[in-house]
Amino acid sequence: MFLELLRIAILLAIALVYALFDLLNKREVPDIFVYASFLVGLALAFTYPANTLIIDLLIAVIIASFGYVIYRAGYWGAGDLFEITTISLILPIQPKPWLVSLNQLGLPFVISFFISSGIAAIWIVPIYYLAFKKKQVKKTGNERIYRTLGIILLALYLVLLLFIYFVFGISIVSFAIIAAIGIPSAVVLAYEEEITGKMIDYVHPSKIQQGDIIAINMMSREELAYFRRIYPNFSRLATKGMIQNFKRLKTRKKLPVYAHAVPFAVFVLIGVVISLLFGNIVLFLLQPLPK
Repeated sequence: MFLELLRIAILLAIALVYALFDLLNKREVPDIFVYASFLVGLALAFTYPANTLIIDLLIAVIIASFGYVIYRAGYWGAGDLFEITTISLILPIQPKPWLVSLNQLGLPFVISFFISSGIAAIWIVPIYYLAFKKKQVKKTGNERIYRTLGIILLALYLVLLLFIYFVFGISIVSFAIIAAIGIPSAVVLAYEEEITGKMIDYVHPSKIQQGDIIAINMMSREELAYFRRIYPNFSRLATKGMIQNFKRLKTRKKLPVYAHAVPFAVFVLIGVVISLLFGNIVLFLLQPLPK
């Protein structure tokens, strides 16, 4: 019992420090903390019995491999990859929730906090960027298309929700929570360009730094073609090769870089806390109606 509480305390401490760096240090997490926390997570993995240790390491390898693909695709930073892998090492299997009594089916903890983190993100992101982030956004002319797609998504979501409610039966609380997930999802789609526009700064190619994430969806076809002629492997993630090709580039064109991106580690922290309190949110929501 003491060892389990110690693992959870260390996990929460690591997630909190990552979140603080994300918020207060412009998403820059010192390498020494990244590597040290990973080694702590690896050491804690070896405190499990042999059969759990094998499962733990297997899950961590899968998460690290999958996460590396996401990192190379430009959707995660290197620190995000290490944080997720570290958390998985410390707590491979979803433990019994603190506030509800519900079988967690032995599911990996990483699945639980991914889901909870996503739910937190789809609420916080549109509220922050649409209501509080004041910044002029360059119009692309696609606003009406995105608004229409958002309305269509909301309509489809409501039809699916009603089908689940009447056919399978879920509690009214679960119904309300699921609806509360669908509405902000539609808002994010409807205002995708405006939200993205408030996350980015336009930077000259010679000023790009390794690890920067480029908002390719905010570039025109002509701009994409131009940069791919210079560097055929041009993608969302700024690599060393890209930087070398762009370092002495003389052009007036600029690249949209996620300089004000959402603090990913904050959502991870929220997801971890929710998962410890309520377990896997999907299992929680799909509880059947009371007899």
